[in-house]
Amino acid sequence: MDLKYISRGVLLLLVLLLPAPAAFAQLGQGASDNIFLGGFVSQGYLNTSRNNYLVPKSVKGTAAFTEAAVILSAQPTDRLRVGIQLLGRTFGVSGRDQVVVDWAYGDYRWKDQLGVRAGKVKLPYGLYNEGRDADMLRTSIFLPQSIYNEKQRDFILAYEGLGFYGNLELGGVGDLDYHVYGGTLTVPDATTGFWNDIYTQAAQEITGEVGEIVDAEMENPTGTAEAQFSSLTDLQVAFPWIFGGAVIWSPPVEGLRLGTTAMQGRFNVQTVVNYDVVVPEGPDINNPGYRPFTINVDVTEKLHYITALSAEYLRGDWTLAAEWEQSKIETSKDKGWYVLAGRRFSDLFSLGAYYSRLDTGYGDEVSPGLPAAALPDYYRWQKDLTVSARFDLNDFWLFKLEYHFIDGVALAEPISLEEHLADPLDRRWGMFAARTTFYF
Repeated sequence: MDLKYISRGVLLLLVLLLPAPAAFAQLGQGASDNIFLGGFVSQGYLNTSRNNYLVPKSVKGTAAFTEAAVILSAQPTDRLRVGIQLLGRTFGVSGRDQVVVDWAYGDYRWKDQLGVRAGKVKLPYGLYNEGRDADMLRTSIFLPQSIYNEKQRDFILAYEGLGFYGNLELGGVGDLDYHVYGGTLTVPDATTGFWNDIYTQAAQEITGEVGEIVDAEMENPTGTAEAQFSSLTDLQVAFPWIFGGAVIWSPPVEGLRLGTTAMQGRFNVQTVVNYDVVVPEGPDINNPGYRPFTINVDVTEKLHYITALSAEYLRGDWTLAAEWEQSKIETSKDKGWYVLAGRRFSDLFSLGAYYSRLDTGYGDEVSPGLPAAALPDYYRWQKDLTVSARFDLNDFWLFKLEYHFIDGVALAEPISLEEHLADPLDRRWGMFAARTTFYF
């Protein structure tokens, strides 16, 4: 049976298991101790000095960075726990405040060494993916984008399927936490954000080939047809299957964690790519003009691997961390890494900084979708030195400020090849971010 149907059945079961809000008033003290209701409301602001980044029109400044969530969990027995998070999010043009089930699963812990989770389960990826929504857990507004790309958050946060986890005592060498899983990833809306950007850019880069096809079809001896990308129609991305796991080793050194994660899978893309093609000269030279041209896309691509190595050391008020990642999708390879340091100076104030680097398409002769010979080398990378300040105004309200000093444009918002060639993106630029979060 397909794991995604098992997981969606679990989601329905969770709705039935969790008590309605009106029932809380009728719960005795003993029952209410086993129920948790929480959440958060967050508002952010972004402004880049030059290139657009993470969201469209960031160079003009934008407050389209809003999140609100309600978390409800219950523990009916000592071994069984169920939980759900409902999230409304606007991040640029993504989310648009639609309320979605962000994660929801049942968790049965048979014993310390073995438990099972089913439903829409937080994905173990690196050290921080499972807690990336918990703003109170870190100093920075954004996790390092070389590993935790914010535009991928909607589908990389959780998998739908079945997972097994546990903790293994290793005697004098510490203990080991593991989590292995199989299932699918859900892409809520491929028409905005990460997937739309990738396939829009790919469609823009083949306009020359489209013009040649039209010339051949029309037997146009002058070869003057020019294509202009118009739109993607009904873009859909689905992951038929993924599987992977994570292992975190806590050696007998207080505050130290070392880990590795890996994932493999396949994804399918379906869309119609629409072009307008102008033929200024041709067989009917007295009737030049635009004609539509479409390409039907239905491809399945292999996610060969995403692997990561992680390390974290907590000592007193200090946090030190570093992670490295490498991925391969079909023939394209990316790699990223970062180092991070932070210190909590008081209950009110914390400071943090990290240096992050992403290299894209390093396994190919050209960068994905872009001719390497035509564009500067800095289109292949993005280096990011980030400084963050956090202010805990009280037990339920925090405020953060952050600045990114950026070199390279590997993650900048895509534009057409013609725009790149006519006016290349600036190599060195910056981003200011502010965010406030209320949580309960």
